[in-house]
Amino acid sequence: MKVHLFASVATILIAAGCSSTPEIPTTESFITDITDLGHRRFTYKATIGSGPKGQGGRRGGPSGGSPGGGGPGGGGPGGGGPGGGGPGGGGSGPSSGNSGDVKKVARQRMELLLAESGFCSNGWFLIEQTFDQNRAEIIGECRAAAQ
Repeated sequence: MKVHLFASVATILIAAGCSSTPEIPTTESFITDITDLGHRRFTYKATIGSGPKGQGGRRGGPSGGSPGGGGPGGGGPGGGGPGGGGPGGGGSGPSSGNSGDVKKVARQRMELLLAESGFCSNGWFLIEQTFDQNRAEIIGECRAAAQ
């Protein structure tokens, strides 16, 4: 009887773990700006997770990010990643256990919003990014069209 109960519980836990979907930011903003000189800039901010209001993150201090920043990307049509990295991330100190998830979810959502809006049709490059506990902020600028 105990073996059957244990097998049932283990199966349910494995199925629940495999079927989990990525977190969708609980709050997010995507602000675009075109300067007088024609530079197209954007700021994406997101808070991910459902931590209690008024308290800090559940697991500790700010994330250090990874050196080199955004990784590969040619900045091609439909968004594209930054073409050579950039600043790693905000803050210093012990990294949060979920900082990788925050970075991944924020990047995916920002790429989706850029693609849907068509704002940076020639790609973009990273100006600044900050990942802190369950918050993310990414500032970028669109690549200029070839003339």
